[in-house]
Amino acid sequence: MSKNRKQIRLYLFTHSYSGEKIVFSLKHKYKGKKLTNIIDRLSVILNFNNDDFTDYVMFDKRPNLPYRRVPKALQLYLEIEKELIKISEEKLDEYSTTTEDYQGQLLCPAIERAVGNFLTDVKNDNRFQMLMEENLKSAYYTYYKVVDKYKLPTMRTIPFLLRIIS
Repeated sequence: MSKNRKQIRLYLFTHSYSGEKIVFSLKHKYKGKKLTNIIDRLSVILNFNNDDFTDYVMFDKRPNLPYRRVPKALQLYLEIEKELIKISEEKLDEYSTTTEDYQGQLLCPAIERAVGNFLTDVKNDNRFQMLMEENLKSAYYTYYKVVDKYKLPTMRTIPFLLRIIS
């Protein structure tokens, strides 16, 4: 795998819901030498550079994106992951109605929000709804295409990864 591709993978992982949840779990479950051993094991499992991955987990040091202009697919993936993080934080808020609204589903509303965020210049509600429906299928496809291309963990694989390393 080329160096540039590894940098992109690490960048996408560090800005993803999966990355946030894995790091949160590691920091709260392990301390000291045990944490360093777990980070080493996880970096091998996820095929990341150990030093870069350690910097991310221990010091929250995120890498820079090697692209000057980010491709549309990666922009969409990052927007979906950002919305996943927002929705999960909203679900933790006791005064939020997100728990009743989404009932355990996070990905569908995150994709809908991300697509809606990209359609900010549309003023007509009917046109917005039509464009939303047209772009949803391609957004699902693009999200999973990026996940597959860069071999990134998804929210469904987080529990399995955490079980492997413990």
